[in-house]
Amino acid sequence: MAYYFSYGANMSKRYLENIRNIRPEASHTGYMINYKLVMNFKGPNFIEPSFANICFEKGAKVEGVVHELKETDFSRIVASEGETYELVEAPASFKNKSVIAKTLLCNESATEEIPASRRYMKILIAAAIENKLSSDYVEFLKSKKSVYYPVLSEIFAIRLYFWVRSRAK
Repeated sequence: MAYYFSYGANMSKRYLENIRNIRPEASHTGYMINYKLVMNFKGPNFIEPSFANICFEKGAKVEGVVHELKETDFSRIVASEGETYELVEAPASFKNKSVIAKTLLCNESATEEIPASRRYMKILIAAAIENKLSSDYVEFLKSKKSVYYPVLSEIFAIRLYFWVRSRAK
């Protein structure tokens, strides 16, 4: 069994189950100290310009979800995320419990934040609400800048859906 700390789209149970075909044994609202959420993982194009990432910052706190996964499911997540991510093991806390959780950090990232797509931010915000992350954290996510291009964003979202599904197998 692996503890996986998710801070991006994988916080969403629906996303994990329906897109990635992964069913956690359990999921818990949690956090990691000394990491912060940044939108600096460069996306493939201007329609999806960036994705969530975390970076070390002493005293910071990133909220997310700790999923209890089979090792094979966690390996599938790592494989589907690509080679730009580094596997990090760090303490994560939930329900007055602390565990060493695995998470992914992108080292090939921009030095400054890049607005994410409105589509992607909606996934993060919905997942934060679904998992009852703090209201301050939900507001923090809502405050992030996003981009939207009518029609192009919808077409690309469909292509992205099938691409992620194909990598999750």
